[in-house]
Amino acid sequence: MRLRNGFSLSAGQEYGSGPSSGLSGSLFGGDWRIGMQLDDLYAVYLDTHLSFGTAHIGAASGYTSNFAAAVIAERQLPMRTFVGAGGGWGVLNNPDGPLGQIRLGWFPFEQSKTEKARRLNVALDGRWYFAGDQIGTVTQIALTLGYDRF
Repeated sequence: MRLRNGFSLSAGQEYGSGPSSGLSGSLFGGDWRIGMQLDDLYAVYLDTHLSFGTAHIGAASGYTSNFAAAVIAERQLPMRTFVGAGGGWGVLNNPDGPLGQIRLGWFPFEQSKTEKARRLNVALDGRWYFAGDQIGTVTQIALTLGYDRF
């Protein structure tokens, strides 16, 4: 086991369903990850996300922001790919609620020394904010470019 940390820059879209059907927005932000690399294949970490952008629903539009924190379990797969999933809590500008998250990615470059590994990664992050009966579920899909060290 060893410490793992990393960060990513993201660009994505969000879409509402249920009472917030018709909501759409573009967001740009960043992620920070810290946790444990359990072995060469498995990791567990806290992924925090903050993004800002614009959104509209019907005739209304304006600025928005999202914040999310989720505990992710990740598994490295063949061909330098990985998948992770977990849950936590999210804030959609004002309403908040439980959050589900998945990460699918590929790392095109990895440098390993005696005990430290560093890698660039390209990932697709999906977050589902469950913001209650008045808002419904908001889905955020983001493409990220990041760096991890473990």
